[in-house]
Amino acid sequence: MNEEPFDEDRDISTQQVQAQFGQAAKQYVTSAVHARGSDLQRMLELAQLRGTEHVLDVATGGGHTAGVFAVHVPHVVAYDITFKMLCAARSLVAQQQIVNMNFCSGSAAYLPFPDHSFHCVTTRIAAHHFAEPERFVYEVARVLHPEGMLLLNDNMVPDDPALDMCMNRFEEWRDPSHVRAYTSNEWRMWLEHAGLRVTHVEPLARKQHDFGEWTTRMHMSDAERDQLEDWLLTVPQHCAKFFDIVVENNRVQSLSNTYSIIVAQSMK
Repeated sequence: MNEEPFDEDRDISTQQVQAQFGQAAKQYVTSAVHARGSDLQRMLELAQLRGTEHVLDVATGGGHTAGVFAVHVPHVVAYDITFKMLCAARSLVAQQQIVNMNFCSGSAAYLPFPDHSFHCVTTRIAAHHFAEPERFVYEVARVLHPEGMLLLNDNMVPDDPALDMCMNRFEEWRDPSHVRAYTSNEWRMWLEHAGLRVTHVEPLARKQHDFGEWTTRMHMSDAERDQLEDWLLTVPQHCAKFFDIVVENNRVQSLSNTYSIIVAQSMK
């Protein structure tokens, strides 16, 4: 096996993700946003499964997406860089009595699977943590069957520099392992460069988050949470309006971020 060249930035990002999500694994399994989001059903609708597909769920987190797809296909691989996340996902799957799933640990940028291994690759609420999104896309293109499908569901920012900056700032402040939420146009460019054909892009949608639960899930200290709250209270008005920052008695009650789902197909 060829040894990968050392990339200090990628190595640091990997350590941040493992530390952050190893600590928060149980909270992500029970998070309502991850466990019961309407976008899960939408991913199934867009997949148009025949019931014969082998599926890879990249950055599986608590295993919710993998579990939902496993009901409809013969086999799913749940893949994540954080071992504690995989343990939490395995526990969830065992409770649901799902038996057609395997678990594998590794980076999204280096998928340890042969060419053309999967009919469908999914990733949900995770790609904003990827240190090398372009390489991830090329790896997906490699492991997909001819005419296979990628379902990319992630936080994405509008094509507006101020809104882009605002959302990436509060996401990174809350979660230091956040790399960047990209625009759908950036993802489209990378997908097409990798030889995938974009067949569908969902309009940006919002997910509302209770500020207390949203910050607690990532084990923010009281001081950090208070500093983030103070900053949110001062963002420009059009940012506050766009991200639905709800304030009562000078305290942030909730806010929203934006996401999209992109469907791309292999053209091999």
